[in-house]
Amino acid sequence: MHVPNCLMRFLMTTFLCLGLPAAELTASDEGESFFESNIHPVLVERCYECHSAKAEKIHGSLMLDTREGTRSGGDSGAAVIPGQPEHSLLLEAIRHEGLEMPPDSRLPDHVIADFEIWIQTGAADPRDGGHYVEKALDLEAGRRFWSFRPVKCPPIPADGDDWAITEIDRFVALKQVAAGLAANRDATPLQIVRRLYFGLIGLPPESGQLFRFLDQWANNPGHAVSITVDELLARPEFGERWGRHWLDIARFAESSGGGRSLLFPEAWRFRDYIIDSFNMDKPFDQLIREHIAGDLLPATSPAQRDEQITGTGYLVLGAINYELQDKELLRMEVIDEQIATIGRGFLGLTAGCARCHDHKFDPVPTADYYALAGILGSTQPLTDGNVSGFFTTPLENTPNAAAVREWRQRAEYLKQSIADLRKQRPSPENIRELQEQEKRHLKAKPPISVVMSVRDRTDPADERVRIRGGVRNLGPVVPRGFISVVDSTAFSNLADLTIPENQSGRRQLAEWLASPENPLTARVFVNRVWLHLIGEGLVRTPDNFGFAGQRPTHPKLLDYLAHRFSGEDHWSVKRLIRRIVTSRVYRLSSDVRKPLAAADPENRLLTHAFRRRLDAEALRDAMLKISGRLTSDRRRGPIFSDIGQYDSSYDHDRFSTQLRSVHVPAFRNARLEFFEVFDGANPNVVTGRRNRSTLPSQALYLLNSPFVADQAKWAARQFPAAGKGSSAATDDMIEEAFLTVIARPPTVSERIAVLNHLQTSGADSEESASGDAWTAVIHSLFASIDFRYLD
Repeated sequence: MHVPNCLMRFLMTTFLCLGLPAAELTASDEGESFFESNIHPVLVERCYECHSAKAEKIHGSLMLDTREGTRSGGDSGAAVIPGQPEHSLLLEAIRHEGLEMPPDSRLPDHVIADFEIWIQTGAADPRDGGHYVEKALDLEAGRRFWSFRPVKCPPIPADGDDWAITEIDRFVALKQVAAGLAANRDATPLQIVRRLYFGLIGLPPESGQLFRFLDQWANNPGHAVSITVDELLARPEFGERWGRHWLDIARFAESSGGGRSLLFPEAWRFRDYIIDSFNMDKPFDQLIREHIAGDLLPATSPAQRDEQITGTGYLVLGAINYELQDKELLRMEVIDEQIATIGRGFLGLTAGCARCHDHKFDPVPTADYYALAGILGSTQPLTDGNVSGFFTTPLENTPNAAAVREWRQRAEYLKQSIADLRKQRPSPENIRELQEQEKRHLKAKPPISVVMSVRDRTDPADERVRIRGGVRNLGPVVPRGFISVVDSTAFSNLADLTIPENQSGRRQLAEWLASPENPLTARVFVNRVWLHLIGEGLVRTPDNFGFAGQRPTHPKLLDYLAHRFSGEDHWSVKRLIRRIVTSRVYRLSSDVRKPLAAADPENRLLTHAFRRRLDAEALRDAMLKISGRLTSDRRRGPIFSDIGQYDSSYDHDRFSTQLRSVHVPAFRNARLEFFEVFDGANPNVVTGRRNRSTLPSQALYLLNSPFVADQAKWAARQFPAAGKGSSAATDDMIEEAFLTVIARPPTVSERIAVLNHLQTSGADSEESASGDAWTAVIHSLFASIDFRYLD
């Protein structure tokens, strides 16, 4: 297996630019998965013959079948030094720079790049001191693991009578009482309302909305929260906020990535489809069906048909090297990327690790990988060509749909008439006349709206195992099917899931994924929602529910939420969110007393709220909202006519925009700098939990960025020479500024400091221009901890 060139370059750039410590990556399941998928198969296939315990003669005393042997090296010195590829002799050898391994031929560039990434990011290696031994899989034992057990709703605990508001709180109180702890006090009303606004719509509340919430809170806190939640769930900005969360999982981008990153001019339709789906509260199981098999679902109208087909863009938005000349390898790379995305996104499983051998950690045999590969390999996502392309489908529910139908009918008529005349002899004059009509008709072709999509192949077939992942190293045929550790024979809600020979199996795969009896799907999704609202997941490895992932801190609460979500709530995302944000747990203060912090340092008992930095989109959108520059328009249609076919020619400064961040062009090779600085999602992989760095460069960016300075300047226009010298009016303006930017009034010392600044700069005088003085005030608030973080 190998990662496409575009992903390799992106990963290398990302890791080097962010300066992530090698130890952090080595310890992560991501690093171990990369080793299992990209490094270990190469070592087995190309190196073990001469450098393992099984070798007849060990060359150079170098053993590469253990972690210790790989790092210590042989006669020439250390083979791998984590974090230092330039000093790692193994990399020098596979590059054929002096030493030459393998001696018969140099490894492909993409494989060498994999080794460079692996070493640079810490050389994660799960092999212990002994030699690597494949473990026999035990599916029955695997089914006893917590995440593969059926979801059953546990009884509601009786704990928390004096504290709990909802059933969620009782599950949390149960563990706190058992540990002899009590939850922290509640946050302030202003902190709670700010949480709600950013959590549900990703934008800050205005001062008037703050005062209204405070009035409602004074009368009835629970009622104040409920009213605000319902209002926010109904706003169109909700879909933009939560659609962005799901686009992280769908690894959405508008270009392929790589050295020559191909543009996806129609990808915006998938983005808007996601936003609209969350706004209309489309049941999540239906979203799954549309992502996997939307083109195969029945539709009662052209609009529904178009919507469902648009959903299949999920399968083709990955980082793909369309220029790869080995077309069979390209086909398997696309399949591998799809399996990895579906596995992590819906199931929380690193299923892609089973491409070359049975999964190292989880009960996923190689046969399961190729059972899924048969389904996806029977699907057509790409068009043929020297440089492959993505498959598109015309839309029917468009303003010019009737004109397109008429044009197609006329084109078909002319084509058929010419073919009929060719059968007659002689008829050259008639043919020439019709051919001229056909030429004129083709030039008059109306614009046809299309969407990135897939379709079933005309020759669906089971896939053969690729031994050790080699595309031409063929093994036995595996019937199309699903992950076998999930016992689908027990799915009482589904009919026969047998895949007919003339179908790909995507429709059956979609039903298997979307079944309420699939033990993984609902658990994984409700955990994602909990993470975004609370700050950490109940399972803190949201993309890995396997043996290498963390166990849930509150397994009964997770099952309660999953059972309610897929049962009585009918997969409603809005109902799930409402359950969580109306709980007492959601209201807790993040200001932790020392004894409580010492007793629960990682907050695994949810004794207090997590203090967390706003994500990149929320920071940028908040500044635009406060400055009055944020536009509510969407970027509809392609914007690529001026930038050629590849995204490397795109310049965000040239096409600066006040659009909400979710609508900013999302190119893999040309990302907005703001998203790079503040840990935007990696668009190449499923990103359930973004990186959370705290770096000096972030504070410096807020102080020095022209974008931030411009938003401060526009916002300052709302604070003119305050009341023509009136101290009371100036004081009101200071309070308004603090409420608008950080949702709280200034402290006494802050009020005095701002007032002194305004007086010193002359901004409180009738004659003075106050713009620069107020710009400095707003800019300082934008750069403050209180603005960047959510308490």
